[in-house]
Amino acid sequence: MQTQSRIVSPQRVFKVVFLGNSGVGKTCFIQHYCTGHFHSNMSTTVGIDFQMKTLTLGSTTITLQLWDTAGQERFRSITEQYYRKADGILAMYDLTHPPSFTAVRGWMDSVKEKMCEGAVLMLLANKLDLADGRKVTAREGQRLAEVRHI
Repeated sequence: MQTQSRIVSPQRVFKVVFLGNSGVGKTCFIQHYCTGHFHSNMSTTVGIDFQMKTLTLGSTTITLQLWDTAGQERFRSITEQYYRKADGILAMYDLTHPPSFTAVRGWMDSVKEKMCEGAVLMLLANKLDLADGRKVTAREGQRLAEVRHI
């Protein structure tokens, strides 16, 4: 019995860049979405990395390029090069760590100046599942999104 595999070319590729401070969970989020497995011992991203996920929506095949950026300040100029041509940008903060919420404002302001017209910017709270609990309320996150017109 022979098996024939079919390689499907996507009809559209979307570049989605994840931004936020180091340790907010960008790498874990992307890995979990792409593999379905949670990896608790991830190392800090140096520079930039990406994963791809192909999906079929109705009769359309799309590929998401999920770009994982380093959150350290020293990599910020490298990161800017990647979100300039992004279709979507996810600004992420750790809702158990208020300083990451404070810092995400700077990430969003930087992005809004340089992102392509038509790109989508989203604010994403992460780590709700942690036992130490929420320190940034849903209302605070919602207010920030409203103030920044996301």
